[in-house]
Amino acid sequence: MSSIQWRHSEQKDIALPNQWIAGGLRDAEYKEYVLLAWLQKLKSEFRSTRLYPALADIIQKHKELTHLQRELTTNPDQGEATGLDFQKMRIVRSSPSRHEPLEDYLQDLIRRALPHLSLAIEEGKALYDLVDSQLQFLPIGVQPFHVSEGYLLVTIGSTNQRQLQAFRYAKSRIVRGKEAFLELKMECVESRRLSRLEQPENVKWSLIGRHKDLPQPATFHAHLDWNAPVRQTVLPIARRKLLQEIATA
Repeated sequence: MSSIQWRHSEQKDIALPNQWIAGGLRDAEYKEYVLLAWLQKLKSEFRSTRLYPALADIIQKHKELTHLQRELTTNPDQGEATGLDFQKMRIVRSSPSRHEPLEDYLQDLIRRALPHLSLAIEEGKALYDLVDSQLQFLPIGVQPFHVSEGYLLVTIGSTNQRQLQAFRYAKSRIVRGKEAFLELKMECVESRRLSRLEQPENVKWSLIGRHKDLPQPATFHAHLDWNAPVRQTVLPIARRKLLQEIATA
């Protein structure tokens, strides 16, 4: 099992707190409008070709509601629903009783909300698939035996207007309980415009010359012909491709 840890601090104002489900007015129709207003903001991110963190946030909300839906249908004999544990996304139940308003409210909200979230996920995935299909990803030069550390060069734009962001990456393995996770740390070491004649191989040798502690780095190049945002869109997809390349090394 693998996990890429990466979050950036941009667009913190686009957030839907966990407490939106049970906080404030318990009116499923009203909460549906709250959700739709939030989704409109995230869909505007998609229209600006910004995939993340919007797509990840929508998927997370869908998972949370699906989890609550499963709890409502599998544990009714454990008591009536009296509250929510937002840290564990669990339904808090008391002693068995008749079907109570909180449970009715949750079922109504989930019924209303899940289709909206599913449609938003499909919209985000369509953009993801488009970028993924257009993103060129290739190794640069002969790769060393050890590829757990190296560089990822991300370029966007046409030949005359290419922009470069070079990232140094390091893969590590983390064991939590019985599960092993891959962590991919990345640091931007260069960001600039590329000259018309400058090739990724030139950038690689320039990085080797300036960072003597990594004399034989694995180096990969991800390029998109159009100017999509690097950190919100191109980099997450390039990271996934990079992890696929080095996961078993």
